[in-house]
Amino acid sequence: MPSKNVFKPKQQRSQDTQRKLIEALHLCLQDKFFEHISIKELAEHAGVSVGTFYRRFKDKESLLPLLYQDFGDELLLWVDRLELNQYHCLKEAIEQLAVEVYGFISARKSVFRTLHLNSRLHSSLLDSDEFVDRRGVYRRLANLLLNFQAEIKAAEPSKAAEMVIFMMITSLLDKVLYPSLTPAIATSASAEELTFELPKILLPYLSLESV
Repeated sequence: MPSKNVFKPKQQRSQDTQRKLIEALHLCLQDKFFEHISIKELAEHAGVSVGTFYRRFKDKESLLPLLYQDFGDELLLWVDRLELNQYHCLKEAIEQLAVEVYGFISARKSVFRTLHLNSRLHSSLLDSDEFVDRRGVYRRLANLLLNFQAEIKAAEPSKAAEMVIFMMITSLLDKVLYPSLTPAIATSASAEELTFELPKILLPYLSLESV
């Protein structure tokens, strides 16, 4: 999503209007998919006119970078909180991390779906680290496991930890966002059940010595 579609407000009144519109989008996403939300609805929830919307944004998709920025702020706060948690062993770290990932995705299901789908339609939205240092976030999550490196027997602990994070996030993302689609239908387990089964699969991958 080209950032040029967003007109950065300079005055406080304009900043307030922009914030009201992004809050309206968050509210609408609780009940509808992004593609089903009209600009008229957004304007009504924000308490502004449709004309005011178009003075700030070119189109509805121009809100996506702001939505992504909000998401990025929440993501970083979430990781900050995870890093404060005290785990006693690798098993506990993986189990609790799976629960945390599931909870984070589930609580923001509509936002995740919106960004996930629109990143395919407007690749520049998520191809940039302007709003979120995505690789940095993944490294920080992997480091939660690497705190127990003595228990990790894989030949390359860092790569193994990264693989666990990848498998955990992609599996839960598909199961939460698209439970009735491929590949989520490959297992009859619910997202909640998958949350507790994944650590049983991923822990041996880290703790068994490489052949």
